Amino acid sequence: MMEQKHNCQQQLEDLRKEYEEFAYIVSHDLKAPLRAISNLSAWIKEDMGDNLEPDIQNNIRLLQNRTDRMERMINGLLDFSRVPRFDLEIREVNVQEMVAQLAAQFQEQHSLILHANHLPTLTTYARKLETVFQHLLQNAVTYNENQTREIWVEATEAENTYQFRVKDNGIGILADAREKVFRMFYTVQPKDQQESLGVGLTITRKIIQFVGGTLELRSEPGQGTEITFTWPKTV
Repeated sequence: MMEQKHNCQQQLEDLRKEYEEFAYIVSHDLKAPLRAISNLSAWIKEDMGDNLEPDIQNNIRLLQNRTDRMERMINGLLDFSRVPRFDLEIREVNVQEMVAQLAAQFQEQHSLILHANHLPTLTTYARKLETVFQHLLQNAVTYNENQTREIWVEATEAENTYQFRVKDNGIGILADAREKVFRMFYTVQPKDQQESLGVGLTITRKIIQFVGGTLELRSEPGQGTEITFTWPKTV
């Protein structure tokens, strides 16, 4: 029995070392050449001054945009891999205040009405719950063409969980894309037409699975999106 326990501990230690090596490679060895490409293109543009042809200026801009996007994709991949290992601090969270503060960030740039009342206070993985709401609110604002965006956030209490519902008046999702939106880097619209990288819902579902919750998405084109997820009262 002791030998079996020792073997399990050794396997966990090996996995931890593998992850640390992976994280270093991704965060350092892959990002370094990307930054070099971005810097070199900026120096070329600066050295050429006003003598650059319009098509060359456009190509340099595209090059810089692509390297910036690649770095953000690497960051998204790192965030996804860190879900089981980071942001494990447990503390009391006033969900009502949290959601209001997150929404306020988007209200600076958009006409946004938040409908959120009687959300609970619970002791949990505070940063993880915040990340979930951050991504859900971000999507509700991004995929919305209305002059005034509206988001409804509700909570229903069960015996051992809270069920949260986040609904918007956005553009909605086609039936054949409702499962695809949870894939890493998948976006309904081409990445050149939007800032989103397609990692928010992937990370959201990963976090909810980590805490033992469930997630369900309902959406119709032109009728907004509704995401319901459960979150344990205690962790």
